[in-house]
Amino acid sequence: MDSFINAVTAINGKINGLVWGIPMLVLILSTGILMTIRTGFFQVVKAKVISNETFFAIFKKKSVTKSKDKKAISQFQALSTALAATIGTGNIAGVATAITIGGPGAIFWMWISAFFGMMTNYSENVLGIFYRRKNDRDEWSGGAMYYLQYGLGNKKGMKSVAKVLAILFSVFCILASFGIGNMTQVNSIADAMHTNFGIAAIATGIVLAVIAALVVVGGIKRIGQVTEKLVPFMALAYIAGALIIFFANYEQIPYVFGSIFKGAFHMAAVGGGVGGYVIKRAITMGFKRGVFSNEAGLGSSVMVHSASDVKEPVIQGMWGIFEVFFDTIIVCTLTAFVLLSSSSSAAPQSQVFGNLTTSDQVFSIAGHIEDGEEVPLIDEKYNLLAIDVDNNGNAKLFQEKPEEGEYIELSAYGNRYYAKMVDVENTTEEDYVYTNIMSIRANAAKDSSGAVLKDEAGNMIVDSVTVSQINGVSLVSYAFSRRFGAVAGKLLSVAILLFAFSTVLGWSFYGTKAVEYLFGTKATVAYKVVFVCFIVVGATLNLSLAWSIADTLNGLMAIPNLIAVLTLSGTVIKITRNYTKRKLNKNPERLKPMLSAFEDIQKVQELEMEQEV
Repeated sequence: MDSFINAVTAINGKINGLVWGIPMLVLILSTGILMTIRTGFFQVVKAKVISNETFFAIFKKKSVTKSKDKKAISQFQALSTALAATIGTGNIAGVATAITIGGPGAIFWMWISAFFGMMTNYSENVLGIFYRRKNDRDEWSGGAMYYLQYGLGNKKGMKSVAKVLAILFSVFCILASFGIGNMTQVNSIADAMHTNFGIAAIATGIVLAVIAALVVVGGIKRIGQVTEKLVPFMALAYIAGALIIFFANYEQIPYVFGSIFKGAFHMAAVGGGVGGYVIKRAITMGFKRGVFSNEAGLGSSVMVHSASDVKEPVIQGMWGIFEVFFDTIIVCTLTAFVLLSSSSSAAPQSQVFGNLTTSDQVFSIAGHIEDGEEVPLIDEKYNLLAIDVDNNGNAKLFQEKPEEGEYIELSAYGNRYYAKMVDVENTTEEDYVYTNIMSIRANAAKDSSGAVLKDEAGNMIVDSVTVSQINGVSLVSYAFSRRFGAVAGKLLSVAILLFAFSTVLGWSFYGTKAVEYLFGTKATVAYKVVFVCFIVVGATLNLSLAWSIADTLNGLMAIPNLIAVLTLSGTVIKITRNYTKRKLNKNPERLKPMLSAFEDIQKVQELEMEQEV
């Protein structure tokens, strides 16, 4: 069984490397750049119009928050459901990972990916509304599979190819919904609840499954009703906490943004001069985590945007722009500021290494900072752990110092030990991090029966140490605890619960629509039942491999979607120009609106628009 899992892991690793490699990131970014140029930098030139039609419209236009259509959801509910699936662990753990590996400069490249990603998301939403259809329940059904089949499929000689791509997209979406949209999210919740509140994973899974069933079975209307209340609450609560830290650390503003811009173009070599350039890591992590955070280019959120009661494709496209802006430019930036402006209270490495215990101890690895100086949580300079550890973070301890090699001295329970030091000249960029803290614990030596070994004085003997990188949610929790104390971990656990569970709700709809496209509306009932059952499974299993596979499937969704967006870019431009001439020019032209690719829907939408005037 282990050999099978190892084989699957190896195969998935290679596919994942291709799917999320440089070519894919370039494809996603270039799509956004193309749409930005072809629309004349729409997200900048029409920024005022976009804000008036989205954020400010929430408070001014009742039609934005309330839908008269019993089978559709409002524009705000569509945004909330889309944000429910994107605002989550990516905004917390994703940002922390980007900074830890890529340094502060990764945030700049995350901004770049978001700037151009706005127009990718805009294009997806425009196409989603234009090519959506009504199912046999009179509900809107749209997404990449529909503009692939009816958009790309209408081009000469592309009907069969488009259908195959639509099917592949739907299959990848269904499989991804169980992984990145279900089990992995629930696993994060269960882990946080157990760590901070002692709640058993199975109990968390059952409770979440019951709640999800009540929401998911009710369809998009009920999902929209829940997310329109949950998303603003969780987002505002998290933003409020981040803003408190922002204003408390306002003196750090020049340092934070200076380190971001400096790190974005920092051409320093690492790993003894052979590990490559820092800027490469910053760009790669910034783009990758930016895409993970806002999902622009993956073709996921367009499915829920297509369920909106909006008639103008461009209006829903504007909501797509706002979605990426809020998700990445606002939430991710605040998370980054919290991390970059916080200091570390960790004890110096020498102090912790001189008194190791079997409990985790946080220590500072910032060797270039003098004793007594304040240690920033995230450094402008990269750091290297002194101890040479294996892939699991373990290092063997010796009671006698070996003659060959460099060793560092440690103490535990009154005994002296030696651990092999890392060979700086043979390190690569993968060995360096920008965080200044790690945790370490000693591991007790045991005999064949499992009994702990002790020396003549009765002191415990240890045979290894485990060093853990503090990253992801743990790193953000540490930063928040510097301002709010120990309660920060529990508060962030609740935030993770809300973020991750809302992601589950959003992805349940994506999977439902993919199943509906492939097998019809009747099959969606079975899918929802299975989806809810997998919540319990996800809460109780170790899902490291499942997360990796789901990550791959999520990336595979982008390939057919981006093919459609690029080949149908001309349609997006025509729809945008049509709307601009009718609504945004100083002298509006009387043109037939481009609302749908299907004449029957076009006529109904035009008639309803006339009645609303």
